[in-house]
Amino acid sequence: MQYSTYVDGDLRADVIKLDNHWGCRLYEKGELKKTEFYKGHSEAYAEDAAENYVLGIKKI
Repeated sequence: MQYSTYVDGDLRADVIKLDNHWGCRLYEKGELKKTEFYKGHSEAYAEDAAENYVLGIKKI
């Protein structure tokens, strides 16, 4: 299930939850580049990762 979306320019990150694990779907120019899950971490952790990705701090 998708919970929130972060966008900046060509980058987008969707915060998701599957089987009680938070994660992100990371996109560039509308194309899915990577899906990550952060087992043992919170929704806030996933949101920080999403924001860092669209701001260019988190590289994949």
